[in-house]
Amino acid sequence: MFLMKHCFRILLVGSSALFASALFAAPPATASGASTAPAVEFTSAAFKPENTDYRIIPNDQIRFHITGEQDETLFQRVSSQGEISVPFLGTVKVVNLTLRETEILMEKRYREEGFFIEPQVILSFESYAPRTISVLGQVNSPVQIDFTTERKQMGIVNAITRAGGFTRVAKADTVKVMRTVDGKETTFTVNVAAYLNETAKEQQFMLLPDDIIFVPERVF
Repeated sequence: MFLMKHCFRILLVGSSALFASALFAAPPATASGASTAPAVEFTSAAFKPENTDYRIIPNDQIRFHITGEQDETLFQRVSSQGEISVPFLGTVKVVNLTLRETEILMEKRYREEGFFIEPQVILSFESYAPRTISVLGQVNSPVQIDFTTERKQMGIVNAITRAGGFTRVAKADTVKVMRTVDGKETTFTVNVAAYLNETAKEQQFMLLPDDIIFVPERVF
């Protein structure tokens, strides 16, 4: 597991059974002809959908300015701990916040800590950190896929397709998705075969930036 977390990362947006022939020959089904395993199993913290607004991640570079109080604009890169350093307040945790949420947080702290009476903090992005999804294991072309800032999520079937589909020995009913949720490493077990066979009862599992997908090998 440790090794998997430090490989490249991938991402993609989804589809359905139309991709089945391009992906793989599905693993054996039950006697009734349909996989009975749930499409997704959670082994750690619960999955929480992302807000529609872009949220700050480590290595984003942010412009910082206080109207009327500071002439010079500062440029700060978000640290690996999700923090930036600003005048008087020192380090401020900004990861997973939108720019507006960060502005409100800083303005409140400036007032409450007595630095300014009515501060107006203005933040904007100078550059964005690379955001990717990695697909590893039993796929024909392991790949790291760029995740644009405009894209919020991607279907797992689409991601597997971009990696060249499953190999003949892929265990498609127990694909692992590793994700950091609230600072904790979380693993989801996804039955991709159920999506391809159209037996899944829930919507397709959607990937988020920095997810790592690992397709295990079937044991014969």
